[in-house]
Amino acid sequence: MLHEEAKKKITEILGSDISFEGHFNNVFDELKENRQIQIISWVKDCKEGKAIPLSSDRIKELLGFILRFRDTNFRVILTKKKNEYFIALFLDKHKYYEAERRKLGI
Repeated sequence: MLHEEAKKKITEILGSDISFEGHFNNVFDELKENRQIQIISWVKDCKEGKAIPLSSDRIKELLGFILRFRDTNFRVILTKKKNEYFIALFLDKHKYYEAERRKLGI
């Protein structure tokens, strides 16, 4: 699956206000298909309240969902405003993920 198809599916799940951050396009295209499907399934779980978010200690009203793959260097962060809408889906390598996580206070 290519990143454009994934973005369309994710937008259908989370709404059109979601932004895609990090090196989403390049990283998504590099992932194996089972990982791509796992991300989309995880996004659905986040939307349906099946995944447990972390509260930000820097930004009031911000929640973050984190997906780590066991055998790869890629990480995903999905941010949401408490009791409201999803903000961004961040997908990148571990180094950039750590910087984003610190910036968000998650």
